[in-house]
Amino acid sequence: MNKLSLLMLLTLAATLFLVSCANNIPSVAGTVNGTDITFAEFYDAYRGHYTFFGYQTGRTPSKEEKQKIHNDTWQDITKAIILKDYYQKYNISASATEVLDTLTNSIPEHIIKSPLFQTDGKFNKNLYLQCLMTDQPENLAPLRKHYQENVIPILKLQKVLIEDELLTTKIRKQAEHIIASNADLELYIFDSSQIDISLSDAEISAWYQANLDQYRLWQFYRLGYCFVPVIPDSLELAEAKIAAETVQKKLNEGFPIKEIMESNKDTNVIVSYVDNGYQKTEELPGEIKTAISELENGKCSEPLPYAKGYIIYQKMQATKTLTLYNTIFVQALPKTATITAPETLARQIMKLALNIGLEQAAKEFDLSYILTNAMSPDSLIVPANDIRGKLLKYLDSASSGDIMEPIYSAELSAWLILEVVEKQDKQYLSLEEVKPQIVQRLSDERRKDQNKQLVQRWLTNPEIPAKYQLVKLEKVTIDSLWKGKPLTNIYYQAVKAYQEKTAPPQITEGEVIIVPKVTTFRPVKSKISSERIKAIYANTLPENWFDTWMEKQVKKAKVVINTKP
Repeated sequence: MNKLSLLMLLTLAATLFLVSCANNIPSVAGTVNGTDITFAEFYDAYRGHYTFFGYQTGRTPSKEEKQKIHNDTWQDITKAIILKDYYQKYNISASATEVLDTLTNSIPEHIIKSPLFQTDGKFNKNLYLQCLMTDQPENLAPLRKHYQENVIPILKLQKVLIEDELLTTKIRKQAEHIIASNADLELYIFDSSQIDISLSDAEISAWYQANLDQYRLWQFYRLGYCFVPVIPDSLELAEAKIAAETVQKKLNEGFPIKEIMESNKDTNVIVSYVDNGYQKTEELPGEIKTAISELENGKCSEPLPYAKGYIIYQKMQATKTLTLYNTIFVQALPKTATITAPETLARQIMKLALNIGLEQAAKEFDLSYILTNAMSPDSLIVPANDIRGKLLKYLDSASSGDIMEPIYSAELSAWLILEVVEKQDKQYLSLEEVKPQIVQRLSDERRKDQNKQLVQRWLTNPEIPAKYQLVKLEKVTIDSLWKGKPLTNIYYQAVKAYQEKTAPPQITEGEVIIVPKVTTFRPVKSKISSERIKAIYANTLPENWFDTWMEKQVKKAKVVINTKP
């Protein structure tokens, strides 16, 4: 259930790499059991999966991985529609009160461990409850939404499915007889860890070749950057100030920022902006708070100087505790003489980097060093568009450890020095690298398979010599303990097989298979409550029963897909 719930919580953001059919674009992304899925709904789900991939791997996906993300998205959407239909069928929902009660009485483990709710190294329940009710100082609205839309409805659905679809009258009557009885049991315990496995090099190599895709390495780059800034001279800064005052005036008059940026393309300045989103007002830097605190929505601060030109802050909206604002940069375009002066320093840094690495060389000159995440070649992100072509051409033939000659970026107003920290172009991990993993995996699988075969042969003919541990238990019930653990499932399955005159069950627990046999059965006439029957029956279901049920529903679903990865 946790896995299913996680997959349905698709609220993250990322770059979208999906296109629809070029010639005949359908009106919807697809349908699931007759329910239309809009492109917006599909894209939102896809973005969640895409970003989650980046979060897990630290890189962008390959072409094959994008295909899997596309398929997983539709799988997830299908599950969501199935659940929605069942919620409607059984009138399942979760109230705000239920959510608060659940989150108060059963606090999620990740909340207890979160540093946000720690005081002196211990979980502060009062702080958590305060946040739960007021969203102060932390916003727990996403957690409440997740419980209201996913966790609680799924728990309710599981209960309804057990009562109305799985627990039939026949099964209910059988369960009642089992719960009321007691019996003597023999437990035959077959331990796979006691089986010796020998693997030849030929077997290991053959398995490696047959499963080569598991060890595929996707090409990627990990890059390091160092920037030597180009500082405009006084005349260039004076021109930037005049331009900034004009930009401020136009913004205050209501001109869109993108229109202003377009109109300044052929001037001696570069105009750009950053949408900072909503920020907590009290946490704004002093300079920004002072600049915009008294402004009306939509209005701008006076231009403020910075190293490369002038900054303008535009207040977009303010709530009780939050402020939405833009930062506008009016950057001077340095002339040739200004540009070439820092080149000497950039080349000195590059030469030093060849000996001690770019990161250390940057530190020697008090310059910042930026290390990127791993990026695949088809989705490589470079620091500036005006030097993208040169960087890509260089990287195509570069090797790990190479350092590029400094190049100038007008967009950055800086000389850039690039280091190829890591370049992965090997297709697969070698057999030598993965051999220990393969040996461990094959050995475990062989032991389990041989253990299963041994049990099967022994059940067919108990006279066959077999290595097992025999444990005899007398007068046990559904509530008895063995080795400190409830016998509930073992007892239920053993008595059920005994009543139905079928072969004893094989119950796998870790590395062992337990075969329980009833030697003496003592039925007891007793009325068992409906709630106890449901509880015991639910406890005997496999851990993955709900996932299995969901997989069956997905296979039966009628899905039409109009999107492409």
